[in-house]
Amino acid sequence: MAALPSPTAPLKCVVGIDIAKNSFVACVGHATLNQQLHFGKETTFANSTSGFVALLSWVGKQHLSGSPLWFVVEATGVYYEELAYFLADNQQLLSVLLPNKVKHFARSTELKSKTDQLDARLLCRLGLERALPAWRPPTPALRQLRALARERQVLVRQAAQLKIRVHAYQHSYQPDSRTLARLAAQQQLLVNQLKSLDQ
Repeated sequence: MAALPSPTAPLKCVVGIDIAKNSFVACVGHATLNQQLHFGKETTFANSTSGFVALLSWVGKQHLSGSPLWFVVEATGVYYEELAYFLADNQQLLSVLLPNKVKHFARSTELKSKTDQLDARLLCRLGLERALPAWRPPTPALRQLRALARERQVLVRQAAQLKIRVHAYQHSYQPDSRTLARLAAQQQLLVNQLKSLDQ
């Protein structure tokens, strides 16, 4: 009869990553069969290719063999994208989570403070406690469509804000015709850009 695995044997290893524009904080943790969570010391890396390479080297030294390795990162603006593609290209399992999912999980914990180190540990814990969907890089066509949709959204918002400014200025005391002309030119530019996007 085969021996039962030790209750302290690693069941899952997760790297939680709190990312910002220029750097990110990583925390490695693992869960055991008896549902104990163990966390390592958080470490900061540059949000660049050299930082990504250093991350994999650092994780390799802490990853307990025999346990699956999973990276968990929050979708913070576009700052996570380079790292996500790097990890995918290096055949690493990865989950990219929406901020509201992370926020709801944080509310369920006793965590009250908020620092980059604590956020990295929180993401690590979330990955250890939950079964998360794997992130798959979108196709080039989907990436382009997403970029165009974002650009259009920004232009529509700018056009609405400019319309309010024009209306307010038109109804101010003695509006300057040169300012009105410049505002009209800006409006026309936004109209042209939206037409170009919609073609």
